[in-house]
Amino acid sequence: MASTASFIAQFNHRNIKILQHLGYEVHVAANFTHFGTSSSKSNQQFMQWLRVQHVVIHNVPIERRLGKFRQNISTLIILNHLMMKENYCFLHVHTPIASVLGRIVALKNHVPVIYTAHGFHFSKNSSKVNWFIFPIEWLLSFITDKLVLINQEDFLLARHYFHAKQIDYVPGVGVNFKLLSERQVDEHLLAKRELLKTLKLPKNSYLIIAVGELSKRKNHQVVVKALSILAMSNYHLVIAGRGKQRQSLLRLATQLGVANQIHFLDYRRDIRHFHLAADLAVLPSLREGLSRAGLEAVRDGVYLLGADIRGIRDYILNDEVGQVFNPRNANELAILIKKNIQRQKKGLSYSTESRLMKFDRTSVDKQMKEIYQSMGE
Repeated sequence: MASTASFIAQFNHRNIKILQHLGYEVHVAANFTHFGTSSSKSNQQFMQWLRVQHVVIHNVPIERRLGKFRQNISTLIILNHLMMKENYCFLHVHTPIASVLGRIVALKNHVPVIYTAHGFHFSKNSSKVNWFIFPIEWLLSFITDKLVLINQEDFLLARHYFHAKQIDYVPGVGVNFKLLSERQVDEHLLAKRELLKTLKLPKNSYLIIAVGELSKRKNHQVVVKALSILAMSNYHLVIAGRGKQRQSLLRLATQLGVANQIHFLDYRRDIRHFHLAADLAVLPSLREGLSRAGLEAVRDGVYLLGADIRGIRDYILNDEVGQVFNPRNANELAILIKKNIQRQKKGLSYSTESRLMKFDRTSVDKQMKEIYQSMGE
């Protein structure tokens, strides 16, 4: 039986099932000790799921960010030992640091590699500093068998500049877009009534949902500033996520006089319920690969105001779905919030729904199965 390893952070459970159905023994190598912004409970549940699925787990201290030189060397040694011992058929890497270390070790051990880039750090909207990473990705593309891009901007850039043996576009990890046609207006009213009661807010309140970790990259502060500009005390921002920026967001909200309009939900798994309750969704990120949070908002029927960046533009197809704004311009966002917060809930046209179905997990899984099959061949 063949085997494959995946060095992960943003991981798709369904990829494991696809590989197993193709006859592979699957190994997962990841940092299960320091697991980022997910909760400890979610991390434990994921590890338990892997054990139930008979996946071999390797706890490897891979850093999410650049990390220390000595730590990365130590990780390289661990990965090299692992690859020599297990005789892998191919390797699938995901996160930036894991992709660098994994490809280096795979080259040494003559193991083919798939790299799914969940959004390059460099893009049309990123700072010049981020483009210092470009030469590293360019160089490593020569030792990449399959490069998978999840948004159109990265895909076009990779096709023009990079040298992987094959370059594919797969629109993210996929979401269940079949739920798109299952929502009803009365679901929104019921969910909103429940959330208003939970938050102890008056019935005339309007709810804006923002999903994402509390970090500078997710840029929640621009929504706080927009609320301050609007000066509408019955507009409330509900943020689902955890991270280091919580206290600074609270300080900013207090300074701007809108602290009682900001509500933190921490990390949540029942996001659909909050989308159904929301009058509007905002995705103000400064950088994204292909934001699943935005796709799920669209799927759940909430109108989306998204940053005008790659990975969000891909699915805000028209005014039926939402509108884009400059993520550094709070005034522009404030205008869009006021214009759309009372928008009537209604379904999307058939043509728009059809175009969104490429993000459905069934379509994505079919593409990934073909990629894995070609690696086996």
